[in-house]
Amino acid sequence: MMDGKKNKRFLLCQIIVALIGLIWMVVNGHFTLLVPYIISMVIAIPTMYFNYSLCKWENRWHSALSERNPCDGEPSDFRMVMGKIGEWTLFILALIGAFLPV
Repeated sequence: MMDGKKNKRFLLCQIIVALIGLIWMVVNGHFTLLVPYIISMVIAIPTMYFNYSLCKWENRWHSALSERNPCDGEPSDFRMVMGKIGEWTLFILALIGAFLPV
């Protein structure tokens, strides 16, 4: 149960950081990157939180469409780590874009 609380706290921290970046952009008038920032955060935060579920869903679909005897869809550690790397990269690049002077 404690792991669920940590995940929710982490999600809340990510949302707060994203909102700080959004407020920073609006206050400083950086409207050129506002739409890409919002889109990046709307994609990055939920995909980080639901990484395991998304990997499992993708494996089930691939298995159902490509294999004669579908598997349970358990994702590999490699797939989950690669997903996290991509999600964190998107999150960090969006924050860098938010705090760059334009």
